[in-house]
Amino acid sequence: MSPTTFHRLRCGINATRIVFRHLSHKGMGMSNRCPRTLRFYSTQLMPLNHQYPGLGEPLRFTDSASTENVWYPIGTYGDASGAISDMLLVREVAMMIVMDRLTDKPDWHIKVFNQDIVAKWKAEALAFPVDSIYDEIGIGSVPEPPRLKTILDEACLDYVIQELRSKAEYFKKTGLVPTLDASASIAKSDTLVDEALRDELKSAFAKLKKDQENDPDWHPRSNNRVRNLVHPSLFPLVYGRTPVIKEELVGASPDTPELWAGKGDVIPRPPDAPEPLLYGAAIDPAMWSSDYQWLPANVSLLEDGSVKFTSYVNNLHPGKYQDIYRTLEKLISKSLPAWDLCLAQWERHEPESAGRTRPRFPIPRNPDDLNPENWNPSCPEGFDPSSLVGKNHYQCEEYDYEDPRVVHWSEIREPVQPSPPPFEPWPYGVKPGRSLREQFAGTGLQIIVKMASIELTPGTNPVSPPGGLHIEGMMNEHIVATALYYVDVENLEPSPRLNFEIRTTYDQHERQQRVGQDRYHWLERVHGVALSTDNGACVQPYGSVEARRGRLLAFPNVFLHSADGYGLRDKTKPGSRQLVALWLVDPLRRIISTANIPPQQESWWPDGRISQDGEGVKAMSLEEAKMHREKLMDERSAFREGDEPHRGNRLDGNTYSFCEH
Repeated sequence: MSPTTFHRLRCGINATRIVFRHLSHKGMGMSNRCPRTLRFYSTQLMPLNHQYPGLGEPLRFTDSASTENVWYPIGTYGDASGAISDMLLVREVAMMIVMDRLTDKPDWHIKVFNQDIVAKWKAEALAFPVDSIYDEIGIGSVPEPPRLKTILDEACLDYVIQELRSKAEYFKKTGLVPTLDASASIAKSDTLVDEALRDELKSAFAKLKKDQENDPDWHPRSNNRVRNLVHPSLFPLVYGRTPVIKEELVGASPDTPELWAGKGDVIPRPPDAPEPLLYGAAIDPAMWSSDYQWLPANVSLLEDGSVKFTSYVNNLHPGKYQDIYRTLEKLISKSLPAWDLCLAQWERHEPESAGRTRPRFPIPRNPDDLNPENWNPSCPEGFDPSSLVGKNHYQCEEYDYEDPRVVHWSEIREPVQPSPPPFEPWPYGVKPGRSLREQFAGTGLQIIVKMASIELTPGTNPVSPPGGLHIEGMMNEHIVATALYYVDVENLEPSPRLNFEIRTTYDQHERQQRVGQDRYHWLERVHGVALSTDNGACVQPYGSVEARRGRLLAFPNVFLHSADGYGLRDKTKPGSRQLVALWLVDPLRRIISTANIPPQQESWWPDGRISQDGEGVKAMSLEEAKMHREKLMDERSAFREGDEPHRGNRLDGNTYSFCEH
């Protein structure tokens, strides 16, 4: 279904009052009565027959790219169309890391045009220890190929400065910095969210913490370090338990719980996953859950540039916290340009994005080990390199690897790294009509919200350990992008960072076609990854970004990411980090949201609405919700452990294989 066709099925953005007289759900397959007067933010009545995965449509699908011409990639599975990175040179990753660090400097966008400052930056980058760059990249090959003795040179830094000057012009227009960008892009900004909005968010955190102080919700298995204020794993959609309404009727007004508590019919549990698929690009059915789904809130995109929740945020009471709703709406508005920069919409296997979608360096023309131009020294002592120059790997004869001169050469040779290509500025910017706001003005968006505080204390909880590498959500949620806003970071060191990686293809067909049998060692060295069977994990590290106070960080859900560990700077005082996570559901694939789910929370229900006789729709107690959360976490932990390439996953092609031709 094209975006245009999809839009015509949806609502607009102006408020219209629609009165239903004597409307019951029986005609719609529901047994409970609707409120008789409903307010929609629409110019037309939504169609009565919505279809959602798990409600009217099968929960699982096998291959989005084969059935749709337009899609947003999701990196949940190993051969996800559009979610694969090219294999990058260590040199290019190092250049991205240098650019990320330089754009963290105050007034970098001004200083980058000052030749004296630029000279100092170049000297700093050239003096950066090689081992530190490798540690930052953290490629994870076992065994790791020998490290390069040097990575960057003057030509690399000249390229870096030219690119930073291009990015500076984009930053001046938008307040956004594209960073760690090659086959996919990350966006960061320390200016999009102003101090006034940050103060509102700080007040929201303070209010929620105060209201929950008698019964704080410490995230399970966090050792009382992570305090959930709003979290989608509590009171999720539970197949076979949660009541639903097929139409998107449940709103975000203060009286939503009173109007809707007890309505709807229980959604059936979908069939369990069939056997995993072993071949092809289809998505493994186990990527979906037959038991749980996080619930997004629906959001309208208004003509004045603001946004409006049209259904409640799960676990944020709309009657008590309308002020926090307004604050979150402002944050979503600020996040939209960041998503526009980093999201790539694919159409007929070509990406359309405001950010970079391909590496800077081309694939080397002749990467074969026997190409003398690839090594210094170019060949063993006593051999004539001119006899090999210009020949491809089919024309070259193998060295006698038992010859002592060849053995010695193999031990001392250093790869000659590809030089940076001529600089061509990337055309950063959203094309007319391609922003999320323009494309989905008629449909709105679906966004999952989390608000959490990580709290460290002297003695009992002085350290937050590193997090696991993961993709956000399961396929049920269809998450295509994340926006993280760091409201506050206090008394922590080192400054928290997020690490990013993207899957690559295991066969690297184009590179394999350019080398002879077992002659891929130069490729291993310049890419920093083992290419023989069962050694190199098929992921491409991109580096890390600082999660500093006041920073908005956005990235597409093709990146596997993990948080570094950190501890208390002053060991005698507590430390904390407060963050808001916004997860964008695929705008092209609508899922069940809080607009379909009358509030389940027993504490939200009017007393007279809670069933005492066991009949009708039952409210969900906090105890039951926490039980479901534990099961949801178990399911997703198993999913993530299988999804983590460094531990060896169950997905086909998780390690490089350059042995066979």
